[in-house]
Amino acid sequence: MVSYTDASQIANYLGVTLTGAQQTQAGVLADAATAWIDRYTGRSWQATSPVTDELHTVQGDTVYLNRRPVLAVSAVKTRAVYADAPLTTLAVSEWELLDAPNGVLRILGWAGTGSLATVTYTHSATDAPDDVQLAAAMIAASWLSQTLRPSTDGIESLAVGQNDIAIKFSASRGNVPKEALSILAGYRSIVIA
Repeated sequence: MVSYTDASQIANYLGVTLTGAQQTQAGVLADAATAWIDRYTGRSWQATSPVTDELHTVQGDTVYLNRRPVLAVSAVKTRAVYADAPLTTLAVSEWELLDAPNGVLRILGWAGTGSLATVTYTHSATDAPDDVQLAAAMIAASWLSQTLRPSTDGIESLAVGQNDIAIKFSASRGNVPKEALSILAGYRSIVIA
């Protein structure tokens, strides 16, 4: 697994110097944030190219490939949804890479909604964009910050006034910062059914 952030980026984001143990923990959280981003967006920037036999459900006559931009498609196979259905290798004239930057493949002619397709292709998406790397650092930093202040038990600020006390709790350990969600929203896969 190639993480979208690392301990030094997380420390820089937090503006702190991490101990050896904290650097190890930050590395674990960087991996966890990367996995969370992949699940949330429905795509990954950590895979190598080429991709072999990526499985998809055909939407109408369209397949939306996971890794984009696509450089070339070398093989497309289809089959019915039932168990042990035979695979049919399509000729190049039976499919078209309709939109390479967005990974849109069209199967010409007979394919229908619900069929399965496996696609072998090459792509150039091997590094996460800068804003995705920033979102990963934000998420991991948010999760790490809870352990950097263990005596506060989740309290972000405490204000004592004249007859009142105001306590503001930080986000819970599993929460993802709104800023990171805002960045990642633009990368979520869209499935048109």
